[in-house]
Amino acid sequence: MELTTAASLTTTGLTRRFGNFTAVDDVNMTVGEGEIRAVIGPNGAGKTTLFNLLTGHLRPTAGEVRLGNQVISGRRAHEVAQHGITRAFQTTNIFPSMTVHENVVTALLGVSHASLRFWTPASDHLEKAADEVLDLVGIYDQRSRQAGILAHGDQRALELAIALAPSPKILLLDEPTAGMSPYETQRSVELLRKIWRELKLTIILSEHDMEVVFGLAQQVTVLVSGRVLADGEPSAVRSNREVISAYLGGVEE
Repeated sequence: MELTTAASLTTTGLTRRFGNFTAVDDVNMTVGEGEIRAVIGPNGAGKTTLFNLLTGHLRPTAGEVRLGNQVISGRRAHEVAQHGITRAFQTTNIFPSMTVHENVVTALLGVSHASLRFWTPASDHLEKAADEVLDLVGIYDQRSRQAGILAHGDQRALELAIALAPSPKILLLDEPTAGMSPYETQRSVELLRKIWRELKLTIILSEHDMEVVFGLAQQVTVLVSGRVLADGEPSAVRSNREVISAYLGGVEE
């Protein structure tokens, strides 16, 4: 798999309102090239809405998102993906009746504008690219298995492979270890470190497991009620009294 070209991402005054409710409120955040950034906060803090704004699934009420020097806010989700931002969702998002290999080839067909006639063989290039990304995430040996019967951790690895297939500049991970056993979580963290190290891409993740957050992230942004409460290195955020108080307060959805 070819190395990606990491990109920076900046939000300026990013805001999203739903009627009288402000889900994301004037968020200013700068994620550097090749950085692993964690976005954390209690339930209802606005993390998912923020991710939806970054990926084009929602349009901002105000403010903007920049990928490098290019404004991407307001673009549709598929256009944002073409610019180099992909996402793995909290709920496993795969084609369960297709094989592991077919899932990744389908993702590659979507970005290569090749034929979508699934009954015809994919080109050698797509076949090779799919095998490379499956090898990267550690499930190449399961390439011929039906995706729906994989173990949960392997299904999440497959979803990661699908997100990596287009060679993104920025990868967004929404609760990447949700529902995993401690062993699967450890494997997932090791895999993410490997991907970041080998592909040199920018990673933004939302995660409730603080051991995962502080074990992976280089910078942490804390959201509470849609606003940035704290932003900085993990050690500083971890000892921030306001952050501790917000988590103990347990803002609900």
